[in-house]
Amino acid sequence: MLDKKLVEDRIAAIIRSEFAQMIGALERDHLEYRRRLKLKEETRSTLEKQEVAVQRLRSARIELKKRFWQAYYEEDEAALSEIESERRILERAEKKAEKSLETARADFERADFDEVAEGFLLRTKANIAEDQATRHIDAIEAALEDLLSGTRQDIEKASQALRDNYAEPSFDTVEERDAHVTKTMEILNAVTESYAPGSRWRRARHTRKTPKRKILAKILRTS
Repeated sequence: MLDKKLVEDRIAAIIRSEFAQMIGALERDHLEYRRRLKLKEETRSTLEKQEVAVQRLRSARIELKKRFWQAYYEEDEAALSEIESERRILERAEKKAEKSLETARADFERADFDEVAEGFLLRTKANIAEDQATRHIDAIEAALEDLLSGTRQDIEKASQALRDNYAEPSFDTVEERDAHVTKTMEILNAVTESYAPGSRWRRARHTRKTPKRKILAKILRTS
């Protein structure tokens, strides 16, 4: 008897190989879209944070100018000296932040894409692939059905040709008939224990066995 699991694995491997390229392309498109979408979100977040940082420094510079004019009119030399020190620190920070902002903006522009257009393109590709796969699967099912039907007919024809070679003997006595039955059972026992048609098939451990007497009866009926 054939090993059902082995046959299923072989058929599955063949079918998977037929669609491996298509499935791989769809999965790569999906992963690439997710990667680009994630990169766009990350660069947008970085850009927004840098815009906030630059705006905060600009507000601080405006506030520092107000303090400067107030200290200037009040002729507060100590305050003016402190403000000048803060101005230099603030100026360096603002230049650094503006440079980071330019980098963040350039990164976002490179990562940006039209999500609606890209999504529509991917959906279209998915629909086309699914339609092609459906038609291919239908063709495989039809071919497999024809193959199995033809194989069944070939086996039935070969089996019948083998049975046709068996000639039912005639017996003159009951003893001869009983001896023939005993011999036939011995042959049947040996065959059912060891015979496996074709080297590709092996006995399944848990396959239900056909009673030997039924096999014998079938042989005698068809002879």
